[in-house]
Amino acid sequence: MPLQHSANLSKKEIKTISLLKVATDIFKKHNIEDAYLNAEILLSHILGKEREKLYAEDIEMDRKKIGLFFKLVKKRCRRIPLQYLTGKANFFGYSFFVENGVFIPRPETEILVEKTIEIYKNFFYPQKIKILDIGTGCGNIAITLAKEIENSYIIGTDISKKSIKIAKKNSIYHNVEKKTEFIRKNLFPEEGKFHIIVTNPPYIPKSEIKNLQQEVKKEPLIAIDGGVDGLKYIREILNGAEKYLYKNGFLIMEIGENQTSLIKEEVKEKNLKLIKIEKDLQNFERICIFKYN
Repeated sequence: MPLQHSANLSKKEIKTISLLKVATDIFKKHNIEDAYLNAEILLSHILGKEREKLYAEDIEMDRKKIGLFFKLVKKRCRRIPLQYLTGKANFFGYSFFVENGVFIPRPETEILVEKTIEIYKNFFYPQKIKILDIGTGCGNIAITLAKEIENSYIIGTDISKKSIKIAKKNSIYHNVEKKTEFIRKNLFPEEGKFHIIVTNPPYIPKSEIKNLQQEVKKEPLIAIDGGVDGLKYIREILNGAEKYLYKNGFLIMEIGENQTSLIKEEVKEKNLKLIKIEKDLQNFERICIFKYN
């Protein structure tokens, strides 16, 4: 059913199932993957209900809510990411505020958090540690670590003013504002030493950006463009990390596909030793773990 026809639905027809079906059909015509799931997420957002509760009762909606719903459906058809439409993104079981201009957390980055927690337990527990999160975005990595590692203090840096604002908002929402600090800086802060540095830097080669999904292209370019070979920021972090790490500290970094061999060359003459590489669910080498000797 075309978008303009939604206003012609009778009150009796205005039920959640009907709306979901209409939206799903629209999404399918626009080749939106997971069409029904997209419809569920947008409708649950408009109603302020969990997706599972959409079916608990036969909900009738007023015209205003229906109009808002189909306004979001129309925007989704223009490939605006769901997270920008709902203003929220899920990460590591937590919900984070996001908005246009802020990088959206990815599921594969949860591996980076898991490994950081693992390293803390194996090498630092129970001492208090300082962690630096480079390119913090909405603060999802820093805040998750602050919640998961009780005896920790995390500083997050980002060049984006908007990202720092959202990260601070998220820290308050998750009640970790006293354990976190967010600074507008490109990569490293002015000074300080850390037990662990974590980072999900821009690592997409410039030439590959045109081939990315349309949704990804709606995200800030500065958060995905890794320069000619994708290693522009990775090199800067590898070159600067030793200055900011305590001896026997760790750098945990997310990387792009097929970048491992290049990264090994970058650290060959450094005191930063690549000790482990973790693969993601697609079997790509995704997380590099370095130790500063």
